[in-house]
Amino acid sequence: MHATVTGNKLKAVKDLREFGYCVLEPPLPPHEFKQLRNRLTEVAEQEREEKTAFLYDGGNQRVFSLLNKGEEFERCVQEPSTLELMEEVLGFNFLLSSTHANIAGPGGASMNVHADQTFARPPWPPYALVANSMWMLDDFTEDNGATRVVPRSHLLGRQPDYDRGEGDVETVPVCGPAGSVMIFDGRLWHQTGANATDRPRHGILNYYCRGYVRQQQNFFAGLKPEVAERSGPMMRRLLGFENYFSLGLSDGLS
Repeated sequence: MHATVTGNKLKAVKDLREFGYCVLEPPLPPHEFKQLRNRLTEVAEQEREEKTAFLYDGGNQRVFSLLNKGEEFERCVQEPSTLELMEEVLGFNFLLSSTHANIAGPGGASMNVHADQTFARPPWPPYALVANSMWMLDDFTEDNGATRVVPRSHLLGRQPDYDRGEGDVETVPVCGPAGSVMIFDGRLWHQTGANATDRPRHGILNYYCRGYVRQQQNFFAGLKPEVAERSGPMMRRLLGFENYFSLGLSDGLS
């Protein structure tokens, strides 16, 4: 038994606590979802044509720094139902750590099993320091490289022990219809699945962290000025423009 697609917040929170992940019904209206998917496919194709694409594992592609590549991605990272669940995992005034796309290409290999808070030295605290959300821009199936997880592995509170063979531990695919969002605890063991089909599988990873954890992407150094300038209160908070209690002050002031 593992988490299934749900539109119920209480069940989603229960799944997150019990299994380490949950899957939300598509939260975006169809026209916004279409705009989001179309923009990602345009950017990914452009980067391949310009020979700037990050390609790996036999056909997979990453597209980084999405906030600089379309306002559709700015709206995506602020989706309310996703942020509500992130707050359940990460608490008050969490931050956006990074946002990028993971495209499992035809023939692309699976990734090593890992947890997302590998930066934290052991022992880990009994709660997540980070959490991730996978936006399924295509139907996610076992055949096309759906994210694979080890349910309840977040309760172990550690990375896989590769010396003991835990890199080959059994995983299960997290499947869902296009538009669904998988939210998962940063301690959960997971991997990109292998794509055995003839079509790419597109997904966006919006990755968040607690308010006192350093962000994966340095938005102050790498964000286009116009993105910051048009940011509303929520986006500015997610980017790190607000203080977290006594952290992030400017000249000693909030």
